[in-house]
Amino acid sequence: MARKITRPAAAAMPPPPENELEVLHPERVVTLRGGRRLMVREYAHVEWLRLLAPAEPLVASIAAALEQGRDPTYEEALACLAGNIDALAPLIAQACDLDLDDYAALPPDDGELVLMAWWGANGRFFVGRALNRVAVRRQERQARAAVQAGSDTARSTPA
Repeated sequence: MARKITRPAAAAMPPPPENELEVLHPERVVTLRGGRRLMVREYAHVEWLRLLAPAEPLVASIAAALEQGRDPTYEEALACLAGNIDALAPLIAQACDLDLDDYAALPPDDGELVLMAWWGANGRFFVGRALNRVAVRRQERQARAAVQAGSDTARSTPA
């Protein structure tokens, strides 16, 4: 016999952001020493997919912090970036349309300014990837626990 299932009411849509273009294309313009202006842009879709492999150390670091139930601190993210700079510097330079040598030659203050702008424009991709990884791992652990407990919900067909 069929049973009617009531659906919960739909959640109200949040108000649109004040600057919708900022959400669609969160570009950052930074002014370096000497007045040089530099645009740091968000990666496009295919560009982002190509960058997944070199971004892996950063994603893994963020995921590890999230699995511990906390957000990674700025210092942890900076340490991960520094520890993997050979893989990540080309990503940062690419978002700024700089040659890698030009990015590497920036003075420390300008380099950190560009780094923070790069994170502001592209950090959501890294965090989103890490959140997905944590969620998948959590689901896998729950499924294994259900199988070990002999739960019928973990089987594809009833016994």
